[in-house]
Amino acid sequence: MSALDNDTIVALSSAPIASALAIFRVSGPSTKRILKHIVGFVPKDRVSTLANFKSSNNRVFDKGLVVFFQAPKSFTGEDSCEFQIHGGLGVIKILMDTCISQSFPGKIVRYAEPGEFSKRAYINGKICLHEAEAISDLVNAESEEKVNAINRIINEGFGKDIISLANFIIKLRAELEAHLDFSADETGSFDMKNFVKAIEKKQIWLKRTIASAQKGKSLSHKLSITIIGNANAGKSTLLNRLSDRNVSIVHKDAGTTRDIILSAINMGNLQVDFFDTAGIRETTNEIEAEGINRALSQAKNSDLVLFCVDINNFNEHNLLEAKGLVNSVKIPEDKVLFVFTKLDLSCDNKILKNNAHFIENKVAVSAKTGEGILNLRKVLLEHFQLKDSKENDTEIIFLRKRSIHNLIECELRLQTCVENAKSFSLDLAAEDLRLAQTLLLEITGKISNEVVLEEIFSRFCIGK
Repeated sequence: MSALDNDTIVALSSAPIASALAIFRVSGPSTKRILKHIVGFVPKDRVSTLANFKSSNNRVFDKGLVVFFQAPKSFTGEDSCEFQIHGGLGVIKILMDTCISQSFPGKIVRYAEPGEFSKRAYINGKICLHEAEAISDLVNAESEEKVNAINRIINEGFGKDIISLANFIIKLRAELEAHLDFSADETGSFDMKNFVKAIEKKQIWLKRTIASAQKGKSLSHKLSITIIGNANAGKSTLLNRLSDRNVSIVHKDAGTTRDIILSAINMGNLQVDFFDTAGIRETTNEIEAEGINRALSQAKNSDLVLFCVDINNFNEHNLLEAKGLVNSVKIPEDKVLFVFTKLDLSCDNKILKNNAHFIENKVAVSAKTGEGILNLRKVLLEHFQLKDSKENDTEIIFLRKRSIHNLIECELRLQTCVENAKSFSLDLAAEDLRLAQTLLLEITGKISNEVVLEEIFSRFCIGK
């Protein structure tokens, strides 16, 4: 779609199911003509108006609210309107068909493509590219924390900060290139110290923003944690305690769990899928052996692995055996947390302390009594760089992978620029600034690639 596209687009913006109410959107040059045909007049700008809705054969099919938005003061920047109708599928179909019936050669009315309303808003300068992405993420946000993190991007001046930094870099480039193009008599000597100091000041903001966005990455999808360990190590009891309900069967006989048991658990700012798995041991039972293979496969593909070890059977040999198992399936050590279980049955609480040098990533719990569970939750949240409170919630922002990558690359370019400036390689420093500027402007869409735009907006839902 180009900025000169004369098509008028229509779409159902609410869910395509029978419901009490539905929202239907129209945007483009034929909006007023469609309004005159359906409601008989063009309502006052931005005023919710009650009206009868007529179909293409001039029959009233519904009565509801309609709002007209005069260009350019609309979401898309074009003439647009919204119909609030009853959400019966028959009513929705009649309204859709009536809108499409107003399509004529040169005045096309058609169904909107995914994300086309937001794309028009971007092309018409109503929103920046990162704001369009944030709108899509907001529609799909499944937690309060993610909603807050996204709104910080939309409402708290992130785009202005990016443009401000880009303008700062443009100014530095101009000064630097003047030193390259003209003599010192005309421009004065190059003040390397102040040049470097100015960039390092901006790097502080960049690094802080990147850190906040890295925290926000944990909100982008459900995390997965797999619980593995020897048979009868307390894995199922631990899952039940974390879930606050009986998800897995617990029995004194080893080998009760054979398949993978899933439990979705909210932990502070995190949404986590926990997987209880078959106990790992030598077995001739084909079903149990398959369960063990599935357990190790699930562990390998998880964000974190909890390796349960019965503290009462803990010794150096068992721990080395457990570490060897983890290494054999190529699970990185920083993705493994050893959980020493059955603390309530331990007759010697010094066992773990005396053998602490064997392992760093560890916690001890009693899933039966709840001892150590709060500490385990805290360790899990810290592993994913989030807190189980609202205190540091303001530090978290949610950005797409594309934007985070550009921020990281921009910071690296500025660092290279500083190094080149210190060695008075001013031509290289100027090129670093040019690349840093481009990376920033790509975030807001001031510099854009049509392929990137198609990829971004194709992922939107229809009607947004």
